[in-house]
Parts: sequence; structure tokens; C-alpha cells
Amino acid sequence: MESWEKLTNPEILRNSLMSASVYLSAYEMCRDFIVSKPKGFFTDYCGEDGEKLSDEYDEDVLCHSKSPLKASLKWFENLGAIDSNDIALFDAAREHRNDIAHNLPNYISDLDFSVNQEIFNSLLTVTHKIGVYWVVNFEMALNPDYSGHEINESEIKIGTLLMIDMTMQIAFGEEPEEGYYYKEMKRRTAPNKPV
Repeated sequence: MESWEKLTNPEILRNSLMSASVYLSAYEMCRDFIVSKPKGFFTDYCGEDGEKLSDEYDEDVLCHSKSPLKASLKWFENLGAIDSNDIALFDAAREHRNDIAHNLPNYISDLDFSVNQEIFNSLLTVTHKIGVYWVVNFEMALNPDYSGHEINESEIKIGTLLMIDMTMQIAFGEEPEEGYYYKEMKRRTAPNKPV
């Protein structure tokens, strides 16, 4: 294939644009998910002035880095949710995100540029590890309904990753049927309609 084909073939161009768009969106969703967990944990929701980050957020999380993302990843590493290799994988995902965002014309026209599927999968894997750790050690551990229950961690689904998967299915035409998610959401949110 020639470079001009990558840019002028409608199917190839759409796929290149979609791949870049999905990667950028997925990265931001994973980033927000990771940063939100310690931030939410250290937020005082009962303060006189409304929601306020506690001093512990600075002491326990931001002490690792001025970057909330890097600090949150380090916080999760210290908890045992991830390891230094996972942080390196997420750093590679961030660098790839920056490269795509700042060099998008290359990703749609140059044969030497394409979204790296291995890095994308690593991004999702690290986010999944953090999500499962969070569910098991925070959400379920603090919920008396789960006390004494056996937990199969492989069955835990992370909402952010489900959203990314749904986005990919819609974007790449891989839904069970065309418009499946749209029709299903419309059906479920219609007033006075049985689910």
C-alpha cells in the first residue's frame, strides 16, 4: 500500500481516524478512572463548604508527584494493586496518546504510523487491575452485604472498560446488530416502558 492510499481510500481513512479517536478517548477514560479513585476516597463530602479534598490526599497521594495521574498510579502501586512494570506500561500508553494527539496527520496518512494495539491492550490491562483491586478492597470490603462472600475476581466487570468496549463495537461496526446499544438505551429509558 502507498501512503496516498492510506489517506484517500475511504475505508482505510475511516479506520485510521476511528482507531486514533478510540485510543485517545479510551486513554482519557482510563486516566480519569484512575485519578478519580483516590481523589474520591480522600474527599470530605460533609464539610461546611461542600465537597473538599482532605489534607490526606496531599499527604498520601500527591506526595508522589505533582501530576495527579502519576501520583495516583504510585499510590496504587504502594497499595499493591499494580507494580512498577504496570506504571511503565501506563507511561508508554500516555506517551503513545501524546504522539497520536500531536501527530494525528501522520496517523492518517503515513504508513509508518498506526495505533499500537499492544500499548492499547496494556492500557486496558492496567486499568482493569486497578479497577478490580478497587472493587475488592474498597467497594466490597466496605459493603456489609459482601461480608463473608467468596469473590471471583475474574468475573468483576469495570464500568469504564465496558464503556470503552461498547464504544469500540459501535465505532467499528461490531455491535450485535446495527444500532443495538442505541435502541437498547432508548428502550430502557422510555417513560412507562417495561425493561
